[in-house]
Amino acid sequence: MKKAIRKIDLFIIISLFFTGLFFILLIATKGDIARWLVMENEFDFSFTDHFRHIAFASDRLNFYFNTYDATFPAFAYILYYLLVLIDPPSVPWDVNGWRDARDYGFNLLAYIMLTLILVLVFKLLIDKCLPEEGATRTTLFVVALILSAPFMSGAIERGNISFLTAVMVLAALYLKDKDSPVCREAALILIAFAAGLKIYPAIAGFIYIKEKRWKEGVRLLIYGLTVFFVPFAFVGGIPALIRYLQVLFFFENQGYCSWTNIRNFLLSISDVLGQYENSAYFVKYFKIAENLYLIFCLISLFRTKQKWKYALYTAGVMALYVPYSYRYVSVYMSIPLVTYLMEKPEDQKNIYCILFALIFTVPCYGYFTGWKADLFIFLPIYIMMLYSFAEDWLKRR
Repeated sequence: MKKAIRKIDLFIIISLFFTGLFFILLIATKGDIARWLVMENEFDFSFTDHFRHIAFASDRLNFYFNTYDATFPAFAYILYYLLVLIDPPSVPWDVNGWRDARDYGFNLLAYIMLTLILVLVFKLLIDKCLPEEGATRTTLFVVALILSAPFMSGAIERGNISFLTAVMVLAALYLKDKDSPVCREAALILIAFAAGLKIYPAIAGFIYIKEKRWKEGVRLLIYGLTVFFVPFAFVGGIPALIRYLQVLFFFENQGYCSWTNIRNFLLSISDVLGQYENSAYFVKYFKIAENLYLIFCLISLFRTKQKWKYALYTAGVMALYVPYSYRYVSVYMSIPLVTYLMEKPEDQKNIYCILFALIFTVPCYGYFTGWKADLFIFLPIYIMMLYSFAEDWLKRR
């Protein structure tokens, strides 16, 4: 009997094939395909997310009041402020002075070093999650991920903290089922820290409810509230908290034409249909659609019998629900990818492997269509979520 190809091998082959083709086309098109791939089709904002928030944090007590773009909880800015203290400027950077922060001292080198360390931690975590795959496979697997559009021309190119957040959540899911009480408690703290960076990783707490781990769920809630509220005491206190909530409310009502989250995906479709001028009217319905998606994910989490899908439905919220987000949120789909590969081979369907590979590659084939790269990154995510919904809702229970 012919032996079936291992799913991780199938993923690596598909992912690296298109990524390799991208590098060939990079030469053939004299770099034009790179301009197509990079976010917003230009390189002027490389690393902006990292250094913009460092610039904000340099004015520790006032940054929430200086700009509406300080969209992270206070815990994240405490970490950014620690980076400021490594080589502090004589005066705080302007809110629009992220390039000054990037070019100051060894700040850019520090970002590169931190990213390299995070990649090494990510590789170590993959080795722990997939011990039976061997060092060669896991190395190729991590290379495929790092060179993919969500990572290379998403989280890493923009310097977005989503990469760190994804690693924290994945580490938490790895540790939460260990026999060691220390590991299980560390999992709770990691989820709380991840939520302290981006808020929406708190959705992972629903996994504890699904598994009826009530005591741990209560401790997670306490950790989460502590990590969220206490850091505000160091960045402006209660007025800063109120201002941050106003910022969240402001962005909750925004939308722009892109192929990323539910609201903006639908706005892009309305643009294709020539109805974008009516987008202000449509947005209220698109909000309903995104909230229905959130509800479907949560209910599906409690319906599914496939454990790896706990990560799929929570990461699916992190990747597609957040109203004002960009390409880098697609890195969260690496979390269910790893939990999928942790399943028994007979429980790993080919369709999921292929869709994951199409997410985590460079979709160079899209270059020839004239459509934006984000469509080809996010369309496999939408297809995967719809297929999973159908699988868990239409089959007989």
